[in-house]
Amino acid sequence: MKSEPINFVNGKIITLNGSFPTVESITLKNGKIYSLNNPNRRFKTIDLNGAVIIPGFIDAHFHIKNLGQRLEMVDLKGVKSQREIAELVYQKSKELKPGDWIEGFGWDQNLWDGSEFPEKDVLNSICPNNPVFLTRIDGHSAWINQATIGLTKLNINATIPGGTIINECILIDNAMNEVKKHLPEPSINKIKQWISTGANYAAKNGITNVHDAWQSPEIVESIIELVQEEKMPIKCYGMIGASFKDYLKDFFDKGQYSGKQYKIRSVKAFIDGALGSRGAALHEPYSDDHCNCGLILISKEDFDEIASLCYNNNFQLCTHAIGDRGNQFVLDTYQKYLKGKNNKRWRVEHAQMLTTNDIQRLKECSIIASMQPSHCTSDMKWLKDRIGEHRLHRISRWKTLLENDIVIAGGSDCPIEEGNPLHEYYAAVTRQDHDGFPKGGWQSQELLSRMEALKIFTTGAAFAEFSENFRGIIDIGYEADLTILSDDITNISPDKILKTQIIATVVNGNIVHNNNLY
Repeated sequence: MKSEPINFVNGKIITLNGSFPTVESITLKNGKIYSLNNPNRRFKTIDLNGAVIIPGFIDAHFHIKNLGQRLEMVDLKGVKSQREIAELVYQKSKELKPGDWIEGFGWDQNLWDGSEFPEKDVLNSICPNNPVFLTRIDGHSAWINQATIGLTKLNINATIPGGTIINECILIDNAMNEVKKHLPEPSINKIKQWISTGANYAAKNGITNVHDAWQSPEIVESIIELVQEEKMPIKCYGMIGASFKDYLKDFFDKGQYSGKQYKIRSVKAFIDGALGSRGAALHEPYSDDHCNCGLILISKEDFDEIASLCYNNNFQLCTHAIGDRGNQFVLDTYQKYLKGKNNKRWRVEHAQMLTTNDIQRLKECSIIASMQPSHCTSDMKWLKDRIGEHRLHRISRWKTLLENDIVIAGGSDCPIEEGNPLHEYYAAVTRQDHDGFPKGGWQSQELLSRMEALKIFTTGAAFAEFSENFRGIIDIGYEADLTILSDDITNISPDKILKTQIIATVVNGNIVHNNNLY
C-alpha cells in the first residue's frame, strides 16, 4: 500500500537517535522518514497538538494466531474459583451439540482459595457429553474432563517424556500434546481470520511489529496471503516451530524469507514449562512441591540437532526457557556453537530465572534475552511460596542484564499477558501491579530507567530481528513505523503511564490505527 506524504508538527518526537534526541516535527514520504524539523509545505500536515511520537513499539514475543483464536474461547482470565469456571463451561455447553468441543483459556489456580489444581470431578458432572480442553493462563497446562479422556483414549497412567498428568485431569506440558492432536483442525480461512483479529488488536495497542513466537506451515501461508491481500496492518517476524522438521528442512534448503512486512529467519524451540504450573525446570525442588524440580521437554540430543541445523543454515535459534535449570540447559548447548563474540543473535525466550553464572554466559556468547516484564508482576505475589525467598533474586534480572551489556528484547507473550506495551513498560519501570503494589517495586534492584525500558521495546527488539539499521529509532531513511501517544511516558508519574492513550499507529507511513488524531 502506497503511503501519502505527511508532516507531523507541533509535538514532541522522541527519536532515540543520539544526534537529535527530540524534535518538534517529522516528515514521512514513501513509507520512510523523509526529514526532521523541516516540514514540507507541499505535503499534508497533521497538527499533533502536543502529542508524543516514539519509534513504533515492537513486541518481541507475541502469539498472533493464538490471540485471535483465544478471543473466541471461553474467557477464564481472572476467574476466582473452580465453581465459577464450572458455571462458565456449563453455560457454553448449553449452546452446543453433544460431542462438540469446549475450549477455554486463562484459568489460574493461584487466584483460588488453596491455590491447588482442581480435582477430576469438577467438570465431569456439569459437562458429561462435551469434551473440554481449558488451557491455563501460561499455556503450559490444560484441564480436561472424562469426555475428553474417552474421546482421545488418553492413558492417564502413562509415562510421558517432558510431561505429567495430575489429578487425572490436569495435563502438564508435553502431556497436552496427547489431546491437542484430536482438537478440530481449523481451515486456512479461519486461521487468517484469527491472525487478522490479532494484528488489528496489536495495531490498536500501538504495536507496529510483532515477533510471532511459534509458527506452523498454516500460519506462514496465512500471513503471506494477508500481506498479499493488503490486509496485514502490522509487520511480523516469524519463528518456525522446531517440531515441524520437514517444513524446516524446506526453509533451510531455500533460505530465509524476506518480504517488506513479513520476515522468517528464526526457529522456536521449547526447553521447559512455566513456574505457574510448576513445569519450569529448577536446580532445586519447588518450595511448595518438594518432590518436583520441573520438566525438561526435549532431550539433549534432539536439542543439539536443532541447534546444529540452525547454526549451519544461518537461522536464528529462539528457545523458551524459564527456570534456572532450563536456562542452564539452553546455554550448555548454545555455548557449543556460539564461541565468544558473534553476530548470530540467538535468543533465550523469557529468561525468567537466571543464575549469575548464566548471565555471564549470555554475555560471553552474545545471546539476546527476550523478556516480558508483566510476567514478573503477574507472578510476584506467589513466587515466594513457589521458589522460596532465597531464589527470588534470580527472577527477571533486567537491570543486571543491561549492566552486563546484554541486549534485552521486550515483549508481552500475548495472549498470556494482555499485549499492551504500556502495561509492559509500566512493569519494567515500577515492578508493581496496577494498584502500585508493592511500594518501591518488587526486587527493586532490577528496575529499569524510563529510557532503558523504552529501548527494549524499540531498539532492543529491532536488534533481535536484525533490523536495527532501518527500524527502532526515528532518523532520516528509517522505516516510518511510529506510535503516537497522548503523554510523554518517559517523563510522567507511573500511574499516568497506565492512563496514556494510543492516539495513532503508523506502519510504513500509513496510519493503521487512528484514535482522534485528526
